[in-house]
Amino acid sequence: MATLQKIRDKGVFLVAIIGIALLAFILGDLFTSGNTLFAKSRDKAFVVNGQVISTQEFADRITEWESFQKMISGQTSLDENTSQQIREAVYDQMVRERMLDNEAAKLGLSVSKTEINDLVHGETISPLLQQLPFFLDPQTGMFDREGLMQFLSTVNAPVESLQPEERAVVEQYKSMWLFIENMVKYQRLQEKYTTLLANAVMVNDVEAKTTFDLSQQNADMAYVMKSYFTIPDSTVSVTDQEVKSFYEKNKNAFRMNVPLAKITYFTKEIVPSDADFAEIEAQANEAYLKLVETANPASVVADYSDMPFRDVYLSANSLTEGQKSFVESASVSDIKGPAREGDAFTIYKLLDKTVAPDSVHLRMMAIPDASMAGQDSIVTHFVDSIFNEIQSGKSFAEVANSLNPQSNGGDVGWAREIDLAQAGIDVVKAAFSAPVGQAFKMTVPGQQIILQVEEKTVPVQKYKIATINMPVVVSEKTSNNVDNELNQFVSDPNVSKNFNELATQKGYFVMPDASVSANDFSLMQIPGSRQVVTWAVNEKKMGTVRKFDITNMRIIARVDQVYPAGVAPLQEVATSIRSRLSNDKKAEKIISDLTAKNLTSLDAYATEMQSNVDTVKFVNFTTRNITGLGFEPTLNAFSAYAPLNTLIPPAKGNMGVYVVNVLSRTQGTETYDAKAQKDLIQSNNAYMLQMQSLETLKKKLKVEDNRYVFF
Repeated sequence: MATLQKIRDKGVFLVAIIGIALLAFILGDLFTSGNTLFAKSRDKAFVVNGQVISTQEFADRITEWESFQKMISGQTSLDENTSQQIREAVYDQMVRERMLDNEAAKLGLSVSKTEINDLVHGETISPLLQQLPFFLDPQTGMFDREGLMQFLSTVNAPVESLQPEERAVVEQYKSMWLFIENMVKYQRLQEKYTTLLANAVMVNDVEAKTTFDLSQQNADMAYVMKSYFTIPDSTVSVTDQEVKSFYEKNKNAFRMNVPLAKITYFTKEIVPSDADFAEIEAQANEAYLKLVETANPASVVADYSDMPFRDVYLSANSLTEGQKSFVESASVSDIKGPAREGDAFTIYKLLDKTVAPDSVHLRMMAIPDASMAGQDSIVTHFVDSIFNEIQSGKSFAEVANSLNPQSNGGDVGWAREIDLAQAGIDVVKAAFSAPVGQAFKMTVPGQQIILQVEEKTVPVQKYKIATINMPVVVSEKTSNNVDNELNQFVSDPNVSKNFNELATQKGYFVMPDASVSANDFSLMQIPGSRQVVTWAVNEKKMGTVRKFDITNMRIIARVDQVYPAGVAPLQEVATSIRSRLSNDKKAEKIISDLTAKNLTSLDAYATEMQSNVDTVKFVNFTTRNITGLGFEPTLNAFSAYAPLNTLIPPAKGNMGVYVVNVLSRTQGTETYDAKAQKDLIQSNNAYMLQMQSLETLKKKLKVEDNRYVFF
């Protein structure tokens, strides 16, 4: 009762405590939920028409594309450049898909399952399928419909009766096919959308006939060109006001879709120190002594070398320069080294010499080993029956093709001993000792093989060498010393203000005022340096200095300025504007000076312009790239409309000022076909509209690219 009375006496106090606890619990949950919602609101890799693509969704598609790339290339890993290209391709594809879905829904466009089935099984196979490597005939490089059907047969195979390994392969193929099918769908949808746009731009009879006539009228021209680069910039004056005026009138030309950062940085390469070289040299001396004493050089090579021992003979043509120099004068058991070759120490020991063919031309059939197949007697009997067919006189190639029509008769080409080493020394010895034309069978790990030597090269001098290669790598101590030195630099209280001076005092080569766009793959093409770009464009505090650890290198950078997405600031584009205006003024000056000379021949112009008379042939109004000059619309116009054999006064071009004489015009022999010409123009329009429409849609649907914040 006393306890109960105490509770009653303290009731108000206890209620208050419980209330506060409950409030804290509720607020804690609210804040946690709020943080989650806030995180989700910020998790925008990019946005298309208000639709948010999260970083996880983007990363999942990247993983899907990387897996696909590995499968079609046969690689187990991708280099940095390929990975970056995949990231861009995934972004472009995901944006394109959402834009097309948005427009297709409004226009009533779609791609049905029947259409996709027709693009896979019908007469007109999807262009995308025709380009994929695993659907191409390895012999011709052309699309192989049968290969596609075999792939789809595997994809549609029931997996219940398959072994786990086989089931995994089928599942992987199914995943790949879903990926391919999606690409086929959107390629077709884009074709429909582009065709619709192209058909909205009509080609009339006058345009078709005029374009055809101009394309058939080819001109040979003689010309003299004065390049803008040959005129010093000091000969013309471009004022700051002129630069600013051009900038104000053409701001849209300088629009940036992502932020731009200005940084100052230097790099420090991490290289082995003298102590690192001394340590490996000492180990190399140990290896030398053991190689002298041992009767088993393979074990010494395995203990010390980064390259495995190969128990094979090699001709001089297959040796490195160092090995070749050694064997030319060495006797069996001679040793050379340790010698420093670049960043490694090497030791050579000549184990033996022989005279034998350098290479053999082989045919081979491989059958899974009985232990792997789980059918010992069946596999053994099968191999014996194949071998007996060859022994009874049937050609090796005929038997091989009967087992696999795409085996090319079992031909594996020419092979040296080193090429067969991975199969084992027994295979090497058998292949090089077997008589030409005689088949033999062997068992190797996982397989039973039947081989036949078709040809052998002429016997040459060959060498068996034990090579110990010991590369000198950067030790942890050396790496730590460099990091400590750079960490001290970064922590200097004056580093932000005096970055250049402090770095120069330490002997570092500073790169000032470097521009990095948020979409740059790397900093000045330095491998692994994307992290510097991501940091720089997201840094809020100007003057911040940071050290970045990259394989075999360190980068120390200071953020000087970050410009948000939008129109680039004048100071960032002033140089390019000034160069353009300078060329315009140079053109005016060159034309004015030449006109005042009243010259009457190309030779006279060539002398005055300190240039030569050159010629171009077969130029017409539609020629997009003129040999040796590139894109020069001025010359296209002259080819079609300038009077023949008449000196054309100096005219401004993209690369310089031209003086031209049209020497002749020839008429093409093609017959005008109105429908074909309209189709050609329509096709060109479709390609142009495809490129332009995607950029227009990006603006219309307000594509917002935030990848630089996360990646």
